Amino acid sequence: MSTDTLRYFDYAATTPADPRVIAAMLGCLGADGAFGNPASNTHAAGRQARALVEQARAQVAGLIGAEADEIIWTSGATESNNLALKGFFDAEPARRHLVTSRLEHKAILDTACHLEHLGVAVTRLSPDAAGEISAAAVAAALRADTGIVSLMLVNNEIGTLTDVAEIARAVHAAGALLHVDAAQAVGKTGIDVKAMGIDLLSMSAHKFYGPKGIGALYVNRHIAPRIACQMHGGGHEQGLRSGTLATHQIVAMGTACELARAEMASDNQRIAQWRERLLDGVRALGVVTQNARGARRIPHTVSLTVALPGFSPSMLGDDLAISSTSACNSAAGKPSHVLTAIGLDADAAARTVRLSLGRFTTQDDVDFAVACFRRAIERCREAEESGQTLQVKQLSDEVGVSAQLSGTDVRAAHAIGFRSIVCNRPDGEAAGQTPFAQIAEVAGALGMTVRYLPVESGRVTDEAAAAFRALVAGLPKPVLAYCRTGTRAEMLWNSAGMPR
Repeated sequence: MSTDTLRYFDYAATTPADPRVIAAMLGCLGADGAFGNPASNTHAAGRQARALVEQARAQVAGLIGAEADEIIWTSGATESNNLALKGFFDAEPARRHLVTSRLEHKAILDTACHLEHLGVAVTRLSPDAAGEISAAAVAAALRADTGIVSLMLVNNEIGTLTDVAEIARAVHAAGALLHVDAAQAVGKTGIDVKAMGIDLLSMSAHKFYGPKGIGALYVNRHIAPRIACQMHGGGHEQGLRSGTLATHQIVAMGTACELARAEMASDNQRIAQWRERLLDGVRALGVVTQNARGARRIPHTVSLTVALPGFSPSMLGDDLAISSTSACNSAAGKPSHVLTAIGLDADAAARTVRLSLGRFTTQDDVDFAVACFRRAIERCREAEESGQTLQVKQLSDEVGVSAQLSGTDVRAAHAIGFRSIVCNRPDGEAAGQTPFAQIAEVAGALGMTVRYLPVESGRVTDEAAAAFRALVAGLPKPVLAYCRTGTRAEMLWNSAGMPR
């Protein structure tokens, strides 16, 4: 994908639906299409929809080596993860121990925390030096009461592969089950649930060129009675997940799976070529390193850290659709749990960027991305040489905070990509600080947007937080908020419940 203004490198977040998937989906929406309710078996419209649903079920099963009746439709991998873990422990009175890892998606980690509150013991494994979860680590964590092990096949931030086949042998030898979060793996790497010993597997269509809002959980037929329903209502999906089936989304997911089965090898070969071109280009800049470089991985996702103190992922934001993994959406002001788990400190995590490539990535897109990195790094070096350095705590891709600014600091903020500035000092704060009017003058000359929202020290009220949230929402991103120490601006952010 490429446009004149933005190149897309965030396929790990979501993929554009393939045109062939869109065509299949549209065929199930209008009055002249298969719009019937698949549960309406008393007339032709319902039976036609049911036939398409079952065809899609077989297509999904075919991609992962399952039987069609082992595919349970859900709204996506998050729901599938919840159904697998909560469903197991709801039905299991004895084996009340869960093994997972510190690298997992929040859909697993947050579910594990919920289960912990219900009395389930949870072991969270750390990765090895290569950034992988080893079979030996899993085996060492297994106990007599271990019920299920839940691990992702491909990590969503660093693209590493987990050897689930080897892990499965240890898990089954201990009498436990293996659940795999395959949201980032389906359609990108070969999966055979039978050969790999996977008991439950979660997937989302929008990660491999299908629509959002549809996914599935593979449930090995032999363990299906051990999973309790989490969505009650009509006994759909073998009693495991009630709700009217969305024929158009299901057909789209089936089509996406069929395309992945036919085109995965050629897609991966091309993506691997572009990945190597990207890595060669950014490594040549001398300050960019790839995280977990030595681990087994898919070619689609790379995590890069820039070893320059002034670098911020926001410097790339206007030109590249990327993901910054500098902040995680669970704990205020803390870096990504994945990056810290593989050994990065908070400062390095704040200078880390995830780029993910896909079916529509072109060589021109890759060369454009390398040029963007080159320009950002040159700006950092120029700012460092001129003494225009600035300490910024990055709270999200869109907002950073700092202590009191000077005119030089404003120029440094502009150099590293900030487009707006918000001052949160209370009126009449300590003498000797650069007046807001001077800050506004310098920023205005640079084309930056400047706003003043005074908040008294120690009085971050709900009203002030709401005003800050509304202000930031309307400003060009990224936004740099400042006060005397930076603490007040961060408190406003946290109190406003802003996304990270």
